[in-house]
Amino acid sequence: MQLPRRPGFTVAEILVVIILIGLVAGWTVSRFTNMNYRMDANIRMLQNTIIAAQQTAINRNMPVQLMFDASSDSAMRVRILLDADDDGQVSENETVSYRPLDGARFLAPDSTIDGASAAYATGPGLVTGRPALMQALRIAPNGTLGGDVVIYIGTVSSRSYDFRALAVTGATARTAFWSHANGAWRRRSY
Repeated sequence: MQLPRRPGFTVAEILVVIILIGLVAGWTVSRFTNMNYRMDANIRMLQNTIIAAQQTAINRNMPVQLMFDASSDSAMRVRILLDADDDGQVSENETVSYRPLDGARFLAPDSTIDGASAAYATGPGLVTGRPALMQALRIAPNGTLGGDVVIYIGTVSSRSYDFRALAVTGATARTAFWSHANGAWRRRSY
């Protein structure tokens, strides 16, 4: 005597569905890695560093210089100099601090948001006379820059969608955050 078949799924059918769900989830996760979050956090840290430097310049009534270190040995930090004698060099009684980037580097993208030739920092507000690998911006005691500046960061793999840009308006030192996706730069909301 044969028992009537009960409705339901076999173990093999359940395993096939679980495997398919795992494959789709793995594909989705690999396409959207935590690198996007890490790069956003890096550009926000850079943004907050500039805002804090502007506030320090105003509160202490002294220029503050931010140097973006893109040399091969320590290409992951920003040097913050409270430049009391306004010479761009570290003197005996001046304060220097560093803010490291996490997994990001100052890199030149293939295209820039301001149309300048590709460099990791562009704009008329950059301090000139520095080595090419150590561009800087100077925030005056009134909180302004000498002109607009755009700073670019990316990853060692230089994937275009990992690039981020921070545009700093010279007259106000206001910042705007950009990301590179689908071959074009797009402004991100705060």
